Amino acid sequence: MSALLALALMSAISNGDVRLETADLPVPGVPGQYVALHCAVPARASRQSVLFIHGASFPTRLAFGFEFSPGDSWLAYMAHRGFLACGLDFLGFGASSRPASMTGPSADGAPVTSATEAAQQIAQAVDYLRKRRGMATVHLVAHSWGTIPAAAFAATHPDALASLTLFGPVTPETRKQGAPSASRSWWSITAQERYQQLRFKDVLPADLSLLEPAVSEKWATEFKASVPHVPGDVDGSLRIPAGPLVDIDAAHAGHYPYDPAKVTAPVFVVYGDYDTETDDARSAAFLAKFTGSPLKWRLRIDHGTHVMHLERNRRSLYESTCAFIQAAASTVQETSSPMPASGSH
Repeated sequence: MSALLALALMSAISNGDVRLETADLPVPGVPGQYVALHCAVPARASRQSVLFIHGASFPTRLAFGFEFSPGDSWLAYMAHRGFLACGLDFLGFGASSRPASMTGPSADGAPVTSATEAAQQIAQAVDYLRKRRGMATVHLVAHSWGTIPAAAFAATHPDALASLTLFGPVTPETRKQGAPSASRSWWSITAQERYQQLRFKDVLPADLSLLEPAVSEKWATEFKASVPHVPGDVDGSLRIPAGPLVDIDAAHAGHYPYDPAKVTAPVFVVYGDYDTETDDARSAAFLAKFTGSPLKWRLRIDHGTHVMHLERNRRSLYESTCAFIQAAASTVQETSSPMPASGSH
């Protein structure tokens, strides 16, 4: 498939004053493979964009694009504020293509979609937003494992981003480490099992439930529909790329595929008080290593878990991210404006 043909294969639906589009972008160096970029397009043209980066197990339309009611998603929220709001499905996830190794035995292939590979796919999406959609700025918002390739991209493309938001980043942990993830191309889980994990019943107080009602009603069904079924698999078993599991093990041990000091974009670390991948001490130590950033924010939102974007306090997450993006824009303007001459008024 040629690049021009892939860019032309764009499906679009309208939802009020926001148009939803999906573009298939060819993966460089991987013939026949493509990644899906879902975009909520604002009614008024804008040259400002936000690119969302999903986590280790479920794609854009189950995360930032999940509709709690028609037209109510994080993508739509940002589009209503004038941004071209897009979410990237990495290779092997959601509406993107599946490498051949995901159709065979798990032990026969290398882990699919490592953070390094994902960073290259982010580069492809950013290039598309700038060259094909005419975006002047790109703000990156990443969740969980997605914060690893997002920061890796930021570290190697210092002029590409207007800001970098790391939501629920995977940070080093001091408790005893388990065995590293076995080398395999994919792993499996059922949609209902993954939904039960989202409830975080082993973390939250017994009387506290945080998931939005719509997640309980339809998330598992939509997750199951997002993964193609492979003949011979147990009914309901979903194949998920295993590369992120390797990256998460490494991050827990303090090893990342990038140097945080080389990130020169403003950085925001945001997480919930019940987040299992970070806490106050871990996130403070993590953020302190981004010494090249001109602006660093850190925020803990109470009554939120690692999947706060699917919970009742999700709008606090939306609003704080918007506030940071605005502050980052002001910081960039201030640092790029020439100083007035001595004695001027």
